[in-house]
Amino acid sequence: MRRQTTLAAAAVAGLVVLAGCTPAVPEPVAPPAAQETSAITQTQIDRIVPATFAELEAADEARKANLLGERVGGTAVTVRGVEYKLRKAGDKQAIEEIPSTMQAVYVSAEGVFPRVMVGVSEAPEDATPVVLVWLQEDIDSEYVLQNWAHMVPGATLPAMPGPAVGSNQLPLDSDAVDPTPEQVVRDYVKLLRQGAKSDLASEFGKDTYRARLFAARKVLTAAAKKGDGDYVDTVQPQLEDTYAMATADGGALIFAPIVVTSSLRVKGGATVSISDTDKALVSGKLKDRVTHTYNDLVVIHVPADGEGKPTVVAADHHLVKVAAK
Repeated sequence: MRRQTTLAAAAVAGLVVLAGCTPAVPEPVAPPAAQETSAITQTQIDRIVPATFAELEAADEARKANLLGERVGGTAVTVRGVEYKLRKAGDKQAIEEIPSTMQAVYVSAEGVFPRVMVGVSEAPEDATPVVLVWLQEDIDSEYVLQNWAHMVPGATLPAMPGPAVGSNQLPLDSDAVDPTPEQVVRDYVKLLRQGAKSDLASEFGKDTYRARLFAARKVLTAAAKKGDGDYVDTVQPQLEDTYAMATADGGALIFAPIVVTSSLRVKGGATVSISDTDKALVSGKLKDRVTHTYNDLVVIHVPADGEGKPTVVAADHHLVKVAAK
């Protein structure tokens, strides 16, 4: 009789929603009189946000990702498309609630493309506020929603320049903060790879994103061993799609997409098993191996002048693919 090893679905799913006490969202810092250097105006922001949510709500109602693309693009389309498939498969909680009302909006100062606009939503029911990232590729393009992540429970966003002034976009190798944005991302990814005992653990503030990733790794490794198999995950930064904005006090807020693959293999004639809803995403026939792929977004605050540790303030673990290999 063939043995069957069940994935610890609860451990993986626990990463998706980071709920808890409501994080703090400071009011944007007001500019000095007559100083306006933002790439866009408040009037434009008031047009971009409703247009984005009109497109998103139409696609949500029809559960069709092909209705997205004009105002919602990139990873956001992939993630929403997967949520539609999972909802059709019976997961009533699959489609994340993203409130259309923003507590705060941060925008780039003039001069750099792609330009970034960041919104922080009101808190959805039983969840934390959502940090949303829009990009404008060039002067002739619209701002397009690319990604989002829920705030980490208990986290505090830094004060940011208001929409009239805008925030300077920092090159990833900028020495305006120490360590540089690129080094922060590389070190955090290395920490995720090495686990809780990494020497880098003391270099970052605590966060529930990595704690739950490490917990899932532990549970899935144990599940694989029961089937005389093994478990491995990989974590890859997406530096070409990573952006950093200066905070009001000279620190940085980094928006870093990360791709995580989670692969479990069993031996001795065992067959892996996954949740019924995840089966809607499977490509191929499940046998002795399954690989989940996640497109995550991690938002990291780097304090100014080394006044504190870089800390994850928002993160989501977005399942985008399940493969029988």
